Amino acid sequence: MKLLTVSIAAYHVEDYLRETLDSFLIPEVTDQLEVLIVNDGSGEGVNEIAREYEANYPDVFCLIDKENGGHGSTGNRGIEEAAGKYFKTVDGDDYVSAEGLKELLSYLQTAEADLVVNDYHSFNDASGEMVSEMHHEFPGKEYRKIYAFEEVCGKVYINMHAATYRTELLKKMGRRLDEHCFYVDAEYNLYPIPFVKTIAFLEKQVYCYRLGMETQSMNIRNMQKNCAHHETVLTHLLEFYKEEAERLTPEKKAYVAEGVAKILTSQYKIYLSYPAEAVHKNQIVAWDKRIKKEFPDIYHSVTNRAVKMLRHSGYGLYRLASYLCRKAYGCD
Repeated sequence: MKLLTVSIAAYHVEDYLRETLDSFLIPEVTDQLEVLIVNDGSGEGVNEIAREYEANYPDVFCLIDKENGGHGSTGNRGIEEAAGKYFKTVDGDDYVSAEGLKELLSYLQTAEADLVVNDYHSFNDASGEMVSEMHHEFPGKEYRKIYAFEEVCGKVYINMHAATYRTELLKKMGRRLDEHCFYVDAEYNLYPIPFVKTIAFLEKQVYCYRLGMETQSMNIRNMQKNCAHHETVLTHLLEFYKEEAERLTPEKKAYVAEGVAKILTSQYKIYLSYPAEAVHKNQIVAWDKRIKKEFPDIYHSVTNRAVKMLRHSGYGLYRLASYLCRKAYGCD
């Protein structure tokens, strides 16, 4: 069995895919890796590159050529096909750090944790310079120590770029990511949590996340265009929370509520980024009233100052909040 399956979401990433795949060609660890290149219906450009690597390194790379289904579809297919003990997903325009990957694979040889977490950094697409680093710090944290997941709830929040899951856990969780939909990273972050019993942290960064491309789904213009996708993910996460709440420990319940609250806040950010009109204000008010009534734990888990300001003012400061949001994101 391979130690780690990496699922590469490859959709029109011809300009970046070689850099992504080359980052896994580390002689000391290639025999421990299974790298699935999941071409999500983007044609022969990706296939030609993938087949080249598959031919040269048949024990490492495997091309999966499928119809377009979106990021969630590539994740679902990667999980289905994965043969490694652990599973990680990487976008086809990002890459991994050699030193971080070597440390991760060294740890996975004897790992027992359900979720292994590495720090990561983002970099500017144009300049290559580091933009920010994500650290999962909390008092008394020990690297390589296996914690009960409840011990770290409320101290850190784990997202896709940081996470390496036990593959068996993902295969058995009984939930699929939304297909033909953006923003499913949030589902990937939260759907496994009911099954995660243990977690460990490693010191070195693994994931290198590219920023600054206009095509990225987190670009505010694209978030506006794909607002309905974001609403779909939020709706499904609320359904997930309702279905799982009674079965979760109090710590996990609070953790999931925090995660859903982050997506709720992002939904409000999209509404605020539009021109300040009554229709968008009404969307915020309607969501907020519903969440307060049906999901009070999630309502009170929102920590964003702008949202709290809106609530405290009875949404009277909506126009100011919209102006500040649009100014911050260059929407005017």
